[in-house]
Amino acid sequence: MAGEKKGFLQGILRGIPLFRKAKDADYPNEGPVPTHTPKAHPYETNMGWFSHRIKYRGMLDLDKLYRVMAGWFKEKRFELHENLFKSKPPEWEVRLMGERKETAFVKNIIDVHVHMWGTYNIDAIVNGRKKKMANVRVISRIDGDIQRPYADIFEEPRWTATGFECRILKLFQNWFYRRETEGIYWDKLYYELYDLHGAIKAHLGMGAR
Repeated sequence: MAGEKKGFLQGILRGIPLFRKAKDADYPNEGPVPTHTPKAHPYETNMGWFSHRIKYRGMLDLDKLYRVMAGWFKEKRFELHENLFKSKPPEWEVRLMGERKETAFVKNIIDVHVHMWGTYNIDAIVNGRKKKMANVRVISRIDGDIQRPYADIFEEPRWTATGFECRILKLFQNWFYRRETEGIYWDKLYYELYDLHGAIKAHLGMGAR
């Protein structure tokens, strides 16, 4: 009777992966053992890199933060669009998108999303002057992408009207223009994203970029 109970208990434990022996694992008889492949990062961009992210908690000048971001886009000759602005205390959210035409075929796009929660319009003394400050928790994300080709002035896609045009475009992108895109425009955009990331951190007083 004791042996039957023991065998019943072992059968239950062998069904749990933690107690299963290696010889009981479902390994294939031939070929490589399957391995776990992690999924891509949820903030991975189309170009294969991750978003530049900033997390911050503390006091900040909200108006100056906006001017810093807008000024950076102007300095880099981006056409700036405010796609979202939401101010419903304690929540504040803004999304800025900058576009810059590098050539008649390539356009750079930078998207900045700033989301914060906290208390606003706090009277504070900064450098001997009274200012309105915010005591908030901030999460920001900076993404970049390249459009090639970009839409025309009527927002109509180019090189996609027929199947033949699509095949020619794919051939041009993958064989004739890929090296120039990856070696020049992608690198330039990546370091500009890093520069904007550093400008925002410098305004927040977060030290090293």
